[in-house]
Amino acid sequence: MKHFTHRRRNLLVLGLMALLILGGCATYTKQLVMRYDPITSTRFGGGDLYLINAELQPPTASGAWAIGNTKNGDGVMVDTLWSGVSPAGLVQSALQRELGQTGYAVIPAKKAPDLYSKVVEVTEARVVIDQITKVPQVDATCTISVSLTVLKNGAPVRKLHYEAKGSDLAIKDRDRLAETMLRNTMQDVMKQAIPDIVANLEQ
Repeated sequence: MKHFTHRRRNLLVLGLMALLILGGCATYTKQLVMRYDPITSTRFGGGDLYLINAELQPPTASGAWAIGNTKNGDGVMVDTLWSGVSPAGLVQSALQRELGQTGYAVIPAKKAPDLYSKVVEVTEARVVIDQITKVPQVDATCTISVSLTVLKNGAPVRKLHYEAKGSDLAIKDRDRLAETMLRNTMQDVMKQAIPDIVANLEQ
């Protein structure tokens, strides 16, 4: 009887280990969506503002953008992380939310009218997210770099560049970690960018 109990205990432990290993390989997100929450609470400016994203970075043949990788604990690549929105589109979306909070009537576009009074153009954007799936956790790092040009009355006023990097790990809600890092790191970029953009638009 003791032998039977010991054997059952061993089988139970092996079964739990197998579940953890399988879970470590499967619980990550392949397609990322940025659920962005604006952080700006003060009204600085006003009036119409064109927010330009010329979409210079084309998608892959699948119609999506590769923005990162998932690797296992041995460093072997498991899968690619995808976004249905380009890095520049992600930045444009965050800027639209934030600049709208400051009081501007934001008009997203691919091109601004000639000599329009207030324009912010996303000239370059890079988003890289890397995940490592382990037992029992997932580690993720996110790096976002953004270049912007502020224009007034058709003329460039200032070229701006920002970069932020974040890292975290999760044991619970492992499949949400990459999206959480994307949102948090984008917020860190916006904390730097919004005061500068407004200051240059209103000078």
